[in-house]
Amino acid sequence: MIAVPSSDFLKEFTLFADQANDENETFVIQRANSKNVVMLSLDEFNRMQKLLFQSRQKLK
Repeated sequence: MIAVPSSDFLKEFTLFADQANDENETFVIQRANSKNVVMLSLDEFNRMQKLLFQSRQKLK
């Protein structure tokens, strides 16, 4: 996980998007007033959603 100031993220969006997809990297985009957001690949997001769904099914 890499923290990136929002100004750098906006300047180099394509670079970060490629890293998220090609290298499975996760980015925390640091914004003013602690309104941070996270960027990750769709594949990683789907993997996390699947794990969350499966863990909820085990609790039933």
